[in-house]
Amino acid sequence: MEDPFVIVKEETEGAIADINKNLERWKKLASGTSNVAIQERNSVKTKILSALDGAQNDILDLEEAIQSIESDRNRFNISHDEIMNRKRFIEMSRQQCNRVREQLNNPKFGIAGPSNVDRYSAAQQSANKSNEVFIEKTMGEQQQIMAQQDQQLDLVGKSIGRLKEIGTMIGDEVDDQNELLDEFYGDMGQTEKRMSNVQRKMDKILEKVDGKKQNIIIGVLLVIMIIVVILFFST
Repeated sequence: MEDPFVIVKEETEGAIADINKNLERWKKLASGTSNVAIQERNSVKTKILSALDGAQNDILDLEEAIQSIESDRNRFNISHDEIMNRKRFIEMSRQQCNRVREQLNNPKFGIAGPSNVDRYSAAQQSANKSNEVFIEKTMGEQQQIMAQQDQQLDLVGKSIGRLKEIGTMIGDEVDDQNELLDEFYGDMGQTEKRMSNVQRKMDKILEKVDGKKQNIIIGVLLVIMIIVVILFFST
């Protein structure tokens, strides 16, 4: 009859080999952030934990078998060295299972604490919040700049309005001055005509009188002309 320990040992070795194989696969999936990768990683982890439970139950069965052999060595006819080898195998198998559990709970692979997805989500939220703060700050600064520009435009508009009023006043003043000049030039023209008429009359009178009388007449006419000029400018 085949030794049951050998059968269970082979099953335990095969189970641990499959566990290690799935563990490597789980480690590779631990860096994935897509929904498919997360679902597959969780599925592999569940499979590993189930296999660990089975392997550890087999290890307990092997320990009980060793205890039974030690309690009645004559019955099972197994040497002390073989019993020690079997104990070493049980201990090594237990250590391997414990290491696998430790790696499943290792923060390096995103198990302890927040998951990779949670950390990615938190980082994304933090980045979004920072972007919102930056956008709000930028919009506030732009609104302040626009308000300042509006104030400046209002001042410019008022200045342009005042300049327009001043320009209109200057234009009106120029028109008034032009009218006065036109009137002045008109009066001057009439005065010149009058002076020419007076000059012609004087010439005619001078032709008719002698030199002494001419001087008297010229003096009188000059006085009259001066009076006329004074009266003209005084009016």
